[in-house]
Amino acid sequence: MNKKINKLHQLLIDNLIMDLNDVDKCTPGLYQVVRGVLTDNKELLDSIPQDTLDFLEDKLTDSLPFKKDVG
Repeated sequence: MNKKINKLHQLLIDNLIMDLNDVDKCTPGLYQVVRGVLTDNKELLDSIPQDTLDFLEDKLTDSLPFKKDVG
């Protein structure tokens, strides 16, 4: 059973990353889901490849829902 859960988890992560590459799917709701997955898996962040973390950081930083007001 654990093997199926791991596969499902990896599929979820892969699809979230693909959705972040799709301009039509980049909504505040998607970012909340990504944030939730990252929060729920803090202990696993060290096992996530650095290029994936950099990609996520760039996406979240450059996205409108996360931009800070300047002024």
